[in-house]
Formats: sequence, structure tokens, C-alpha cells
Amino acid sequence: MLRFAEEVMLLLLNEDAGAPAFVPEADLHHALAGAVLMDLALENRIDADLERLVLVDPAPVGDDLLDPVLKSVSESEQTHEAEYWVRRIAKDGDRIRSRALVRLVEAGILLSAEEGAMLPSHKVARARRYPTAGAEQEIRLRIMGVLFGGDMPGPREVVIICLADACGIFERMLSKAERDEVRERIEEVQERIDQVRRMDLIGQAVTRAVRDSAREKAAPAPPTEEIPFVKGAPLLGSAREAARDVREFLTRQYLELGPVFEIRLLRRRTLVLAGAEANQLVHRKGRLFLSSHDPWRGLAENLDASRLVINMDGKEHVAMRKALAPAFSGARFQEHLELASEVCRQHIAAQPLDKRIQPLFLLQQIIADQMGQILAGESASEYLEDIVVCLETVLITSIAKQLPMFPFARKFKKARRRLEQLVHKALQSHMPGGPHHDSGDLINDIIDLHRSDPQFMPETDMSAMVLSPYLVGIETVANTCAFTLYAILKHPNLKARIVAEADRFFLGPLSAESLQQLDVTHRVVLESMRMYPAAPVIFRKVANSFDFAGYRVPAGKSLFVATSVTHRLPEFFPDPDRFDIDRYLPDRAEHRQPNVFVPFGVGTHHCLGGSFAETQTLLTIATIMHIAEIELDPPGYELKMTNVPTPRPKGFRFRLKRLRKP
Repeated sequence: MLRFAEEVMLLLLNEDAGAPAFVPEADLHHALAGAVLMDLALENRIDADLERLVLVDPAPVGDDLLDPVLKSVSESEQTHEAEYWVRRIAKDGDRIRSRALVRLVEAGILLSAEEGAMLPSHKVARARRYPTAGAEQEIRLRIMGVLFGGDMPGPREVVIICLADACGIFERMLSKAERDEVRERIEEVQERIDQVRRMDLIGQAVTRAVRDSAREKAAPAPPTEEIPFVKGAPLLGSAREAARDVREFLTRQYLELGPVFEIRLLRRRTLVLAGAEANQLVHRKGRLFLSSHDPWRGLAENLDASRLVINMDGKEHVAMRKALAPAFSGARFQEHLELASEVCRQHIAAQPLDKRIQPLFLLQQIIADQMGQILAGESASEYLEDIVVCLETVLITSIAKQLPMFPFARKFKKARRRLEQLVHKALQSHMPGGPHHDSGDLINDIIDLHRSDPQFMPETDMSAMVLSPYLVGIETVANTCAFTLYAILKHPNLKARIVAEADRFFLGPLSAESLQQLDVTHRVVLESMRMYPAAPVIFRKVANSFDFAGYRVPAGKSLFVATSVTHRLPEFFPDPDRFDIDRYLPDRAEHRQPNVFVPFGVGTHHCLGGSFAETQTLLTIATIMHIAEIELDPPGYELKMTNVPTPRPKGFRFRLKRLRKP
């Protein structure tokens, strides 16, 4: 059964917008605090009367939403009224909200924990029931049945109605037309809410806390300080430092200047937001203030498309993500573990023995082939160089906007012509009578979307969409695999553990359940993503002015959000320069801190295929370590990096000594 905090977040969900209805943050935090207290009351851990809230049983519930609050109550030396605890717990509202959303994803109810891309799973969207033990009816239907259908509320509905009314959720759940339709019944509905609310003293405490909070609010003084500016070199600005190691450069500026500063890259001045505060802003309110359209419009145009997922905003973006989410899910990759492992085996077996190998190009071959066969039904092997040329050209000219296309035009046009052949093959193979017709992969989804809504998915955008499975993994997943291999070869103790773990893993059939055996390998992958994130910065344009960290961020400005700065801060990851896979053990779980570990970005545009990519990296690394004995060449190589167009190892080579498992 879901906890009340989870159901409050679901009650707020607007499926069309893919986001929660707007509720003042303080009000929502008070409602979530009341939700946790009510769950503890139903668990017989606390009780409340008109004057105080008392501890009944300090024994932990075994629930990460409830136990931290129970611990605070049990450790308090004084007894306080319920309103005191609502106010105190509301200060931890960020954690409760973030953890509730993550749990809803883990339960298969939501596809994403990002508040700007909250999409229900397909089972929930169709059945309007949650995939819980009792197949519980969707919370919105239950509540509306009580308020408008005359249904008798049960204890859970009583609690949710108390909380929702306290923070004004009902006013935001109904459209104007719906409010007009039920206007004659509003008084009756309000009476029902009042009756329900009086049934619970904690609900009354939440209501008082919200009302008092509203009275206490005062308009903050408008920010007046000038945003700090990093001058850099006379012509290059900070371009050279950023190209050398953008993570280190932005982290240093954050530590010196704070979470808001401005840099110059060649002739272009750009605002930077950094740190956990910035990640939290993008996670919660990025859809209100930030736009991806302009920063990535050039990428779409270079691929002859009017729009792609990366440069869409608002409802259209949510709708496109919803359409593509099944294909890019971790579950989709897990359906093809044997195929993905065999692709990796074939590419490794084709490498020469005892010769220096450039791992990045090899990994690009493996990843592109896996993505192509799983998502599009077509191998990309003979087109790999064209894919690399195309992707790197559009990335460089899109990110570094001062660079024109003409230096790359000849090679780029040749690569695009070749890739049109790949697009044609992929589409033809999915037509009636083709080998992949009705195979249920990404290309089928794109074709179905075009047929059902040709305006939303026009023919002019289909070519770029068909290329997307070949393009998306070449940079991010291949780079992550390369960094992970370097870390393994640099730490012999980890290498031995991973080889032993991989050997055990491949003894039986490959499945989503058997992936759990790859614990050490998974933690190595996570630490590699922390230290060497594939996307350390996200690019946005300020659509609406906002105040942040004491500064006014004006509309129209180009913006970098340095999401990965938190990966290098010791308050979140002690000794951040040390490769330490124990960070991810349950007793430390440093990556579980809200808006801190974000290797796949944050906000509405976080990587749609994050789970797919993480599982793909895990399986690819396990396969390589199972079948091949490899070593660094030279043995003492120390990692060097380049950040153009994306972070990747520079000069990293290994030797294939022998095949362990042909």
C-alpha cells in the first residue's frame, strides 16, 4: 500500500502537462509533513490529542519516509503539540517529496521522478489502478468519488482529503469549466470536506500551519547585487580552461563565487548556475523558467528536422517523451540481454591479440550496434564512421555557436547522405511484409506516431527520429564505458572482483533478476559516472526571469546549469577525488541525496534513456571482463581528458592479452 506522501504527489499530477499542479512550496511541505505523521499514527507509533502529539512506540517502521521523522519525535526531550511537529517536519519537505517520487517510479506507477516529466506508467494510465498488492484504484478517482459521487470515504480517503484541502490542491485540480459545472454543488462539497477534516486532529494541525505560514510570508527584497563575472583570457575568455576540464573549472568557480556567475567562451557570455541549489531549481521549476528550444534548435536543423525531443518544451515535449519512453526504458534493454552480450562478444573477438587498441572507437562500435539492433532492428556497423562524423559535427556547431558549419560541411554532407541509406533500410524493414514489422521497437513507435498524428510527427522529422537510437549512445554510453574500463584497469583489486562476479553472472541465463548479481560492477559504473559524467553541463535559455541565490536572472540569457558540480563537493561525497565504490552501499548511499547525483541530467529534459544506458553500460562491462583479459598500455597511464564535443578519455589504450571465454 502506498504511503500518504506518495498519494499526495499523485493527486497533484496533471497527466497532460506531465507535471504536478502548482502549489506553494511551503503549503505542499506542510501537507507532506502531515502525511508522514498520519502514516505514523496509523502505524501506532504516535498519537495526538487537542494539546499534544505523543510517542507511542519508538520501534522503526522499516520505511525511509517515516523512520527519520519517528526518530526525531522519539529523541525529543519535550512533548509538543501536533502543529509544532508539522512545522518542524515541513523543513524536511524536500527530502520527503523527492523520496516519494522515487518510490513511485520504483513501484512502477510513474515513469519518471522528475517533477516536470511525471508520467504514469502505461499500466496505470490504462487501468487507472496501481500495481500494488491490492491493485488499488487510482487516488484521483477515489477522491472524486467521495467529493462528487457521494461515496463513503474510508480512513485513507479521509486523510488525503484533509491534506489536499489544507494546501489548496482541490482549487488547482479542477479546470474552470469543471468548476462552473459543479458550481451549484460547491457548498455541499465544502461541507463534506469540513466534515472529513474534523475527523483528524493532525489534519487540523496541517490546516493551521498552512494558514499561519501564509500570514507570515513577506515579500522578499528584490535582488540588487551584480552577478560575478569570470573574465578569463583576452580573446578566449574561459574557453581553454573549460575545454581542458569543464568539471574542475566550474567547480572552482562555484567554490569561489557561489551558485551564480557569468563566464565568457570566446565572444559569448553565458550565465552559470551550479550546486545542489541549482539542480533543485531545475528539478522543480525548470519547466517554468527555462527553455531548451533555442540552445538545441541548431542541432535539429542540422539534422533536417523542425524539432527533436532535446529541443522541445512544454506539453509537446511531455507528449513526445511519453511516446518514446517505452523504447528507451531499462526494461526494454533487459528484454535483449543475450543479444546485447553477443554483440559485445563479436566485436571483442574481432580485435587483434597483444596489440594496442583504442577503446573508445571499439566501444562506439559495440554501443551503436546494440542500440541499432535493439531499437531499430538494423546493425550500424558499416555506418559507424558516418554516425560519429554526423553527431560530433552537430554537437560542436550547436554547443559552440560561434563556430560555423562550413569547415565541417563536406564530410558532414557525405555522412548525412550515407545515413539516409540507413534510415531507408530501417523504415523499409518495418513496413508490412518487412522482417521487423510489428516488432514493437522504436521505429514501429515512430511510424505509428506518424500515422496517428502526422502533424505531431511529420515526415520531415522522421529521418532524424529514426537515426536517434544510433546517435544517442555513441557519445554518452561509449564514453561512460571507456571511463569505467579505465577505472577497472587502474584498480587491480576491483578488476579481480569484477572478473569473478562476471564469471558467476554468466553461469546462468541472463535476466533482469540476475543483473542484481553484478553489485561490484554496478557500483564501479556509478562511481565512474560520478567522477566522469558524460553530460556535466546542461544548456538552456532563460524563458522567464526569476530570482535565485540573491540575484535576478533575466529572461533571454543563455544559461549553463553545471549539474555535475555536486559530484565534486566533499559535503556530499567525502574525499571526492578518490575512486570509492563503497559510497553506494546501503549504509552510506551518498548517491541518494536529492539533486546531488545527477549523471543523466536533471529536470524535464533529464536523459530519457538513463535507465537503458546504465543497464547497457553494466552488461557491456561485465561481458568484456568475462571474455577478455585486458591491461592498460602503457601500464602506468594516468587519465587525460578532452571535453570537445563531450567529456572522454584522451590517449587511453589497452591490450587484449587473450580471450578468456571464446
